[in-house]
Amino acid sequence: MMSLFDEEKIMRAYVASERREAAKEAAREAAENMLKIGKMSAEEIAGCFAELSVEDVREIEKGLLPTI
Repeated sequence: MMSLFDEEKIMRAYVASERREAAKEAAREAAENMLKIGKMSAEEIAGCFAELSVEDVREIEKGLLPTI
């Protein structure tokens, strides 16, 4: 009986983790699109998403810069 509870607890933790990861990925994609439009700063974009920090948005922005 205890192992069934443990398995259920593990599964719930896994599902919660996957949901958080999916939300962060969606926020990253939206932030990338917002950066491409170019009308908001990294600070403003980070303020729109609980999942992303200003540093996260700046990293996304660096990935969009063309390399020479």
